[in-house]
Amino acid sequence: MRGIFVIICVLISTLSFSQDKVELLNKGNEYFQQGEFEQAEIEYKKSFEKDNKYYKANLNIGHSLFRQAFSLISTMQDSDGLKKCKEAELFYKRSLELTINKDEKSESLYNLGNSQLLSKKLEESIKSYKQSLRLVPENMNAKHNLALAQYLLNKKQKNQENQEDSKEEDKEKKKDQNKEDKQKEKEEKKEELSKEEIEQILKALEREEKEVQEDLQKKKVIDKNIDLEKDW
Repeated sequence: MRGIFVIICVLISTLSFSQDKVELLNKGNEYFQQGEFEQAEIEYKKSFEKDNKYYKANLNIGHSLFRQAFSLISTMQDSDGLKKCKEAELFYKRSLELTINKDEKSESLYNLGNSQLLSKKLEESIKSYKQSLRLVPENMNAKHNLALAQYLLNKKQKNQENQEDSKEEDKEKKKDQNKEDKQKEKEEKKEELSKEEIEQILKALEREEKEVQEDLQKKKVIDKNIDLEKDW
């Protein structure tokens, strides 16, 4: 009888613990849907503190950080935005390690690719999108972003080749120092993505974020008593 009582106590404690982390996550979801991404991050991290191996907590922290990064970079606050992106990547990678579910792994890889694309890590984003598509080949958003990342990488590589050719021409023609300095300035500018290319990235990610938000609205639980764990 004593053994049964102990088992019941353990089960009750486990259930209470699980509900607690899910409730915190759901609270974060509410803030996220309202566009309050910093507050969502706080609630998600509270859920994470309850269970740092909770897949959804890690994934959703990544989402909240990514949205903050997107807003910062959209308003030309690149330095702060890239810091948020770097942190988002860490949580997406953690979530990837915490699940064996094919769909969840694909989702983590896809979001990791988005964060890398926003950080202009083109080669890394291409790798993440490809891994995501190997698991779930029908993800059209991953296909679109993969194509965009490949296009931008090819363009960047061509610019670098042109720069190398230009350097060789400079040596042959023995241009004066002043012209060489100007050429270096042009080369440095070419190495970075242009404003138009950054706009392409932002528009692609913004379009997909709207689709995600629409899906979340459809998944909202009408009767909260139906399912406690509505942790998308």
